[in-house]
Amino acid sequence: MALVGQFFAVYLVVQVMAAAALPLALRFFAALPDRGYAFSRLLGILLTGYCFWIAYSLGLLRNDIGGAWLALIGVAIISVVAGRRKPGALAFSALPSLRYILLFELLFLGAFAAWAWVRAHDPAADHTEQPMDLMFMHSIRASLTYPPHDAWLAGYPISYYYFGYWLMNMVGLMAGQSAAVAYNLSQAVWFGLLLSGAFGIGYNLVAAAGRRFVAALGGGWVATLLVGLSSNLQGLLEWLHANGVDISWLAAWLQVRGFPENAEVTRQWFISYGWWWWRSSRVLADVSLRGDHIEVIDEFPAFSYILGDNHPHVAAMPFAMLAVAAALVIFLQNSSSNFSSESRAKFNFAPLFPLGWGGFLLVAVITGSLLFLNTWDYPPYWLLTTFSIAVGVVGGVVRVKNFLPLQFLPLLPPLLQTTIAGLALFVAALLLYLPYLLTAQSQVGGLIPNLFHPTRFSQYVAMFATALLTLTALLTFGWSVFRPRLKVVMICLALTLGTPALLLTFIAWVATGTEEGRASLGNVALPDGASSYLPFIVERWTAQPFTFLIVGAMTAVALALLWTGIQHMVGAKNFLPQHFSPQQGALDSTPGVAAPTPLLFVLALAVIGLGLTFTPEVVYLRDNFGWRMNTIFKFYYQAWLLFGLAGAFTIVDSLSHWRGWRIAPATLSMVALILALSSTIYLIAGAYSKTQGFSRPPTFDASAYLASVAPAEYGAVEWVRANTLPTDIVVEGKGRSYGADTNRISTMTGRPTLLGWDGHESQWRGRAYGRMAAGRPEALQAIYGGSSPDEALRLLKTFGASYLYVGPWERAQYGLSPTAERMLYARLELVYEDGASPDTMVRIYRVP
Repeated sequence: MALVGQFFAVYLVVQVMAAAALPLALRFFAALPDRGYAFSRLLGILLTGYCFWIAYSLGLLRNDIGGAWLALIGVAIISVVAGRRKPGALAFSALPSLRYILLFELLFLGAFAAWAWVRAHDPAADHTEQPMDLMFMHSIRASLTYPPHDAWLAGYPISYYYFGYWLMNMVGLMAGQSAAVAYNLSQAVWFGLLLSGAFGIGYNLVAAAGRRFVAALGGGWVATLLVGLSSNLQGLLEWLHANGVDISWLAAWLQVRGFPENAEVTRQWFISYGWWWWRSSRVLADVSLRGDHIEVIDEFPAFSYILGDNHPHVAAMPFAMLAVAAALVIFLQNSSSNFSSESRAKFNFAPLFPLGWGGFLLVAVITGSLLFLNTWDYPPYWLLTTFSIAVGVVGGVVRVKNFLPLQFLPLLPPLLQTTIAGLALFVAALLLYLPYLLTAQSQVGGLIPNLFHPTRFSQYVAMFATALLTLTALLTFGWSVFRPRLKVVMICLALTLGTPALLLTFIAWVATGTEEGRASLGNVALPDGASSYLPFIVERWTAQPFTFLIVGAMTAVALALLWTGIQHMVGAKNFLPQHFSPQQGALDSTPGVAAPTPLLFVLALAVIGLGLTFTPEVVYLRDNFGWRMNTIFKFYYQAWLLFGLAGAFTIVDSLSHWRGWRIAPATLSMVALILALSSTIYLIAGAYSKTQGFSRPPTFDASAYLASVAPAEYGAVEWVRANTLPTDIVVEGKGRSYGADTNRISTMTGRPTLLGWDGHESQWRGRAYGRMAAGRPEALQAIYGGSSPDEALRLLKTFGASYLYVGPWERAQYGLSPTAERMLYARLELVYEDGASPDTMVRIYRVP
């Protein structure tokens, strides 16, 4: 019964937030077919979380349950005021049909309940980076004043994208749940938010194309499938191989590391209780010049949820759906109306947004939240929003026949205004989230050209097989509708393929032909006996050029279609293809004028997604890892979402016209749909495997596992929670990255310690880390491994410590014997002691 109560407490809070934001959603998203109902829950959580956080950062609200509920009340008032169509009248008359509401609510509740059941049977935050996630949630809960402190680096604020942890913690806080319980229940909420958000995008895209209700529902369900439920090709292959299907021929082409030689044939539907599902997140691999494996991460949503981390890329996904919805409503509004000449003259871009300046501010909050949720996510969704703005600015202005430089002159004023509007949106986002940006640090240090590691195309297929099918169908369909001119296609090819190729060639020449260039390559080890990098660059790019060429060409074609489609939309009569008819579902039958077609928006999704996967072929971001692992991880993740949304529209629209020239895209779409449906076995079997067949006693408490694996340490955690202040520094031994058995006190209470997972702290803080952590490892060595009680006490007081914790990890790391412990801490007060044996004994000392 406790589980049921916790579940419904959180569900009720989320529903209240949805209701609070509903009037505003119905007004702002009025141009969408469902009037924004699908996004009211996301909007409510985001606005409540933002208002709570900004008021907390300004000292206006406390970080407690009362402050959170006051923030929600404020959001409700704003929503009611902004949601009025006229004085005294709310927009509830614009609600979608009851059947839509019921289906949508059942989807969210079903997804929330299903994943809550999974999390209840796999609740422990005891592997990979789950302790890090739990630490952040406890740190935020324990931080009564701004900024929230970093429990693994006492005296410093969190330096990471922590807004997702803030929102998850807030939901649990308002429901009266601990941070450890909120860890699992909020993940289940986010799963429901992701699926329902994807459903909303898919439904509205198809409905905006004039399709019937059932077809629009199909768009929603397919979007849910492609975004959140399906896996990459490797996920399906793991299951086929485990059940005895001979796929050796395909595995030999894909060349996924360790497959199939390290995969089991179990002939069980769930494969095994091991981590067989992990390999699907590592289908790409780079190889050093010496032949060593270089790990590349290529996660996707189903994998992330099986793993169970609450990382920023997971927390940001639902709000990426909200950002797409905001861009879509701007697009639909602007593609059906012209930006007035008076507005252009005054550079007033407020009419481009629903609700004018208020809508501009709301879009800045929505898109800007991605800066705070997972900064990597902001550029693609800002670009998508700017594209939607451009549709309104350029509309009614472009009347060009050819793609020639002189004919760009009429575009200059609207392009300038688009740039201004986009920059204004960016600046507004920076200002709205300025308190976070003032405390954030980064490890990013510029761009590095990708000279040595072109992606093997077979591995790209292993990651994006379904997307490649839907993208090919989309481009085939788009080509038949828009028929771009050859010169447009050639210019786009020159931009997407020619320019990067020339850039890489020039960089390779400089890097291998000059002294400075060779020095910059000094950290790339050559094989024994080799003296030049150039032969390796040439050999690798001539052997594996296909991802660069194919993805670059697809990007060029998509760009050409997008450009030509915009020309159609703004009324260039002589650009309308003669074969065009309104039954095609993409364009309006009005002579010379296109309807507000979602096809252009879908093409924009495809262009951005393709650009994200093409970029790491050319450059990647410099960070602590030193190779392109993190860039591919973050860029491919967003591409998966964008491809899924574009694919949903493509599949439904293509399958609705299975005749004539559309047989080709329809066939590709059908194959993609079958592949995606088949791959859902990965999520089902993976969840069953990860939960050990749902055999564990259910609980939502992410720290409850400690009571059975280390009861003395669990007792110490409970004592610290009950007997110390949130700001008290409790010294522990230096942690070990990915070590769930280290820093358990700070992780599970949020009380700051001197130094936790030092490798992660270095990643989060970049060059500033050395200064911040200076002297701490040495101090901990003296505190736990020294010989002077006076020195130990002096160091504890120097760092402002209130308590000292001694457990199994500290004894093992510093070689602390019982005799040495009694001697070192003779001047401290023992306040807690527990343990069945010397190996499991834990003690807590108070610093006088």
